[in-house]
Amino acid sequence: MLQGSSFLPMISRNTMARLDVVACMLPSKRLLPRISAIVLLLAALVPSPAASAERQPIPLSVLPLKLLDTSNEPTDQSAQHAARLARMADSLAIDLSRSGLFQATVVPADRLLKNCPSGEAECLLRAAREEGAELIFVGVVHKSSTLILQLWARLVDARTGRDVLARDLNFRGDTDEAWQRAETFLIAQIRDAVAPAR
Repeated sequence: MLQGSSFLPMISRNTMARLDVVACMLPSKRLLPRISAIVLLLAALVPSPAASAERQPIPLSVLPLKLLDTSNEPTDQSAQHAARLARMADSLAIDLSRSGLFQATVVPADRLLKNCPSGEAECLLRAAREEGAELIFVGVVHKSSTLILQLWARLVDARTGRDVLARDLNFRGDTDEAWQRAETFLIAQIRDAVAPAR
């Protein structure tokens, strides 16, 4: 083992000259605190890989929305309701993705019907996991009268089946505009609940 002075004779003159050059290139003692502060500031501004990984959008599957109509209205509105349900599911996926919190996609109804004809919860969870989803959006619109509707919305953990977020919203009017307002309000509710937790 090399110790103290016994090590010094082994350093050649060329090596000593190189060390002198390096020493000349080092900043003075007065500049060192400033350079250290700049380096620390730059390090704070560059996100770490762990922080970037935490901020990745969460893969989310939006299941086709369902309608429960107990209004007993004489007029058949099934075509309008089917269009509104599909439009709301698409808007939810787009707006949730736009929030930056989620990478949301709508699961096509025909594929879901083929893979899970009975609609059992375990099958739906498995189908969502196979799509790469970590969360599932489940929504039901209940029309209880001509003017009164409710939107029951859940974000469900695709692995456990447990609710991560639940919102029950009331809205008035069975029109395209009323449905759009309900969807916009729901997006704000989800964003405000999820963003602080990340």
